[in-house]
Amino acid sequence: MIFKYRLFLCLFLSWQTSFSQQSVPEFGIEETVHYGSILPHRPIVTEIIEGHSFIYEVSFYKNTTGNKAWQQLFNYPKIGISAMYLNLGNEEELGNSFGFFPYIQIPLSKRKIRWELRFGYGFGYVEKPFDRADNYKNIAIGSRFNALINVNSLWEIQASKHIAFSAGISLVHFSNGSFVRPNLGFNVFSLNTGVSYSFGKDKEIQTTTLTNKEKTWEHFIVGNTGLKEIPPVEGPKYYIANIAYNMVKPINNKTSFGFSADIFYNKSIEALIEYNDNIEASKTDNLRTGLGVMYGINIGNIMLSLHMGGYILPNYKEDGYFYHRINSRYKINDNLFFNLGLKSHWAVADFIEVGLGFRIK
Repeated sequence: MIFKYRLFLCLFLSWQTSFSQQSVPEFGIEETVHYGSILPHRPIVTEIIEGHSFIYEVSFYKNTTGNKAWQQLFNYPKIGISAMYLNLGNEEELGNSFGFFPYIQIPLSKRKIRWELRFGYGFGYVEKPFDRADNYKNIAIGSRFNALINVNSLWEIQASKHIAFSAGISLVHFSNGSFVRPNLGFNVFSLNTGVSYSFGKDKEIQTTTLTNKEKTWEHFIVGNTGLKEIPPVEGPKYYIANIAYNMVKPINNKTSFGFSADIFYNKSIEALIEYNDNIEASKTDNLRTGLGVMYGINIGNIMLSLHMGGYILPNYKEDGYFYHRINSRYKINDNLFFNLGLKSHWAVADFIEVGLGFRIK
């Protein structure tokens, strides 16, 4: 009885020690399997859903140690690169898909079973996209190469200093941002489980007193460009440009909010008015203006932001009166950043925008 008690005590203390480590291995590798299905976000998408989806994922990551302020602010997240193989359950019309993307995995709690959020985006490949002659039933996506977004809410338990197990709920989204039609996109919802192994040189966890950001308004000018197709499929690509003025103010060291004023030049609107309304349109119909609000999360040199805006007296009303953006901005220096975003009308992608922004002093 005494032996069993001592054994239990040793195991308990060993487990407790694994959560009070003052250092962590530098790198790690993780294997994750997902089991789920494509979500029918449009009734027509149900035609390509035949069976369950299976995903195998391998990730290589680095454990952060707080040597940069943002790492401490976000509870010492993991940053990594992930590769995915997806069997979508419809060999004939979808085939297999593949994904490759960088990600960040942020601990949302510090309990022994940690709740963490993984977010990443990168490139996705679809083996069998829409083809008018050979694969006309795949009305979800018309391009082999696409943007991929992955969100994984997971719970992780540390079995030892080097080994951890996880279980989670994941969403993988494929879309080409209307660069090629059709582009309803598809979303794979799944349950997942994984095991990770950390290795490499132990790095000390750093804790410092952080200076709060000054809560003053900053002013930015952002210019973007893009291309898109409109129905019917295999039509021409239309040029898009946008210039925006942003006012942004920090809420705290991690988040910010602001306002945006936009001017859009979308050359496809003229063609859409003539196609849908059967009336002659002018080039001035391609212009639209809008006002919006924005919320951002600041992770080091990267700002992830959500925008919600409304058009001011739009000539083309089929898109509705509201538009949205998911943006990522990478700071090149204190005054210049690279911008990559997806503009949409609710769940319908409008176009992918790429550009530069600069701070007005």
